[in-house]
Amino acid sequence: MFNNLKEVAVREIQRVFRNPVYIIATFGIMTLLYVFFFTFLSEGAPQSLPIGVVDNDHSNISRRLIREVNTTPYVDISQQYTSFEEARDAMQRGKIYAFFVIPENFYADILAFQQPKMSFYMNQAYLMGGSLSMKELTTMANLAPAAVQRELYRARGYNDKTIMGLIQPVVVDSHLIGNPYLNYPAYLLTTVFPGLLGLIILLITTYSIGVELKNKTSRQWLKTAGKSYWTAIIGKLLPHTLLYIIIYMVGVYLMFFVFRFPMEGSLAFYMLGAVIFIISMQCIGVFFIGAMPVISTGLSLAILYGILAVTMSGFTYPLEYMPPAIQGLAILFPMRSFYLFTIDTAMLGLPATHTAKYLLMIAVFMLLPLFTTKRLHKALIYQNYPAI
Repeated sequence: MFNNLKEVAVREIQRVFRNPVYIIATFGIMTLLYVFFFTFLSEGAPQSLPIGVVDNDHSNISRRLIREVNTTPYVDISQQYTSFEEARDAMQRGKIYAFFVIPENFYADILAFQQPKMSFYMNQAYLMGGSLSMKELTTMANLAPAAVQRELYRARGYNDKTIMGLIQPVVVDSHLIGNPYLNYPAYLLTTVFPGLLGLIILLITTYSIGVELKNKTSRQWLKTAGKSYWTAIIGKLLPHTLLYIIIYMVGVYLMFFVFRFPMEGSLAFYMLGAVIFIISMQCIGVFFIGAMPVISTGLSLAILYGILAVTMSGFTYPLEYMPPAIQGLAILFPMRSFYLFTIDTAMLGLPATHTAKYLLMIAVFMLLPLFTTKRLHKALIYQNYPAI
């Protein structure tokens, strides 16, 4: 049995090197993803997003507000416009993500306690750019009145300690758990990378078995395995499993050792969860091609399932805000459980006694190939399905 397993694995390695699809879809895509995300988010979040301003007041306080907005890390005032129409046109053309309008008599109205209105406009078609611009502009708008009040109190002779007690009577002492530096990639990439790798695993597993049916080589594959169905399946998947583990280990090294993402829990236990997740995704691929032993149909099912898995994982949109009937379907996707496992292990540092339940939920998917064993075995022997 072990000799047959070895021969099947060697045969699969030879097929991988003869077919560039495997290399491009695994090493190629994941390398591009690593380079793209770690370059794009190397500072923890996008920096110096271009925005604009329309200053209709031209006072000392408006110029000071513009300078203070320009000192924030996420936005950079790339252009001052003379009219609202000009700024709107620049935003519609994609030159800026947002702009704000300082009204006439802005400073005079503040001194007269008349609450002047400053307007913000942002392009939410670019979700991250628009959201970060909104965050910075809102923060500076809230701080601007405090700065004016401070100057007024200073003119009345108050010292700075008394002024701060009047402006900010309560000081907020915040403690951010798991991600104290507000590092966006720490939450984003630790979920995006396994999610995208899981989708690749699902497609490659379905393709590697489906192509045997399409090319009518499944009988030769079974013969190499000593006519043992499980030896054939395990021997074919084993080289891919080792390859996926190596790719994931590279990502783990980059995330937790090079870019210093927080790892509050056990790294070894986290890697155990990653291995279980990889094998489970392979088993789902075997299930799909076994249920529909036609390569085109199996890949279509895998793509549909993979897209739904990313959606239902909850890291792009909170699962709690989805309809209750939809929330219950999340249990059908191991990516959801691995997302929760990653957050609880890496970010929060919860013990294995708490996170082991997620690994059990992921491991259940390893049983799926059992339900299509008979159907897929017959397909490999008789090859009586259309090769499309």
